[in-house]
Amino acid sequence: MDRANELLRGIGEKCTEQRKLILKALLELARPVSADELYMYLSGKGRIGRTTVYRTLELFEQKKLVKRIIFKDGIIRYESTHLGHHHHLICLSCGKVFSIKKCAISSLDGFIIEDTDFLVTEHFLEFYGFCEKCRGDRV
Repeated sequence: MDRANELLRGIGEKCTEQRKLILKALLELARPVSADELYMYLSGKGRIGRTTVYRTLELFEQKKLVKRIIFKDGIIRYESTHLGHHHHLICLSCGKVFSIKKCAISSLDGFIIEDTDFLVTEHFLEFYGFCEKCRGDRV
């Protein structure tokens, strides 16, 4: 059984072809995408409607298969919760989002609880700048 089937069965939902396509795409893309980006990505891979994409993302969010991410541009994006902890780089020119797998911030958790008695349960970090393609002579 593939991962999409396994994850859908794990939340007690039907394994429809559209749901599998959407979940597989989110795992393949491995970055935050808007519902429209996802629809465009999937439109060539089978019959799927825009409304189905929106409704399925809403269901997946309720079932904790995806998380909603809103960067400072205000666009709602979705990302699989099965990608592991990571942070994002966002290009101010082209809008492309990159993931950073390593997290140096986690090492602060012990210091925070020691100094403030505050237990950190999660954190998010975003860096804004210019990707290699858009950077040009900015450096």
